[in-house]
Amino acid sequence: MCNPTPDLTGMGPHLVTHALVGWTDQLQRTADVYRGLHHQLSQLAVTETSADGMVRVSVDAHGVPIELALTDCSRGVDPARLSAELMTCLRRAHSTLATQVQDLVAASVPGGDHAAAAAIVASYHSRFAGLVENPPAWPAHPAGRGDDDLKPPPCPSPR
Repeated sequence: MCNPTPDLTGMGPHLVTHALVGWTDQLQRTADVYRGLHHQLSQLAVTETSADGMVRVSVDAHGVPIELALTDCSRGVDPARLSAELMTCLRRAHSTLATQVQDLVAASVPGGDHAAAAAIVASYHSRFAGLVENPPAWPAHPAGRGDDDLKPPPCPSPR
């Protein structure tokens, strides 16, 4: 995307000026691309919802939770299960965020193998990619509980 400093050896003053102007124009275009990418990245937010609709988690562009919502479906649900659902949604949101960042960088930075673009993607992937969304296996009968205690109450259907 950005060439290294041009080789000015043996050039006359007019050619040196022309080469430096071209190089600075290229640097300006690169800076504009990264300013735009930074703006787009700062606007990212990801929301994930549990399959049963009882939990919704949103994260900002840095992966920081900005919303943790429990619907009426979560009433009476085993706290351990509820906690696991929250964490599963959070991990999925982080993984989705890493994928969206990679896609955004690839679309925004021509020749996405540029070192800065690669570093951005690597940073998100090292923090968030590969987070497995395997929910814990729920025991059939936890101590002192029956099957009905593990099931969430039926949620009203969306209107």
